[in-house]
Amino acid sequence: MRTGRKIRLIVMVILCLGNIIQGYTQTKTDTLACLDKKLIIEYPAVNKINLVNYEEGYFKTINCVADTSAITIHCGAMVNLPLTSLTDKTIISKFTLGKDICIVRGYCLVQGRKKYFREENYFKYCITVVYENVNELRLSFYEHIFNNIKIQ
Repeated sequence: MRTGRKIRLIVMVILCLGNIIQGYTQTKTDTLACLDKKLIIEYPAVNKINLVNYEEGYFKTINCVADTSAITIHCGAMVNLPLTSLTDKTIISKFTLGKDICIVRGYCLVQGRKKYFREENYFKYCITVVYENVNELRLSFYEHIFNNIKIQ
């Protein structure tokens, strides 16, 4: 009888962990209108969204509940770039394509741990997309998301 209970308990734990892991990696795809273009981006399904409109555009902040990371999307003009303050950051790489695109990757130390960020500025379309506060274990997930951003 004890063996049967242990097996049931193990199966329940495996099912619960499976659901947690699935929720941790589920994503949602969103299409955002920005001036005369559309930004297509994927982000974690479990999130809290904050939208702030202003005269020249908007900021959409997606707070990812599972890992405390944040994705910020800015569409419009009249903003100081880069959005990310680079004063306390270590820059890992910077890519610039003429006056059209600038991508900056780096990290900062928070309580002795590296928290990564990436900022992509699409100057031609007045679109900026940033992820920040990403821990090392989730970095490849967010890199995948940003590598698949589409502007149409």
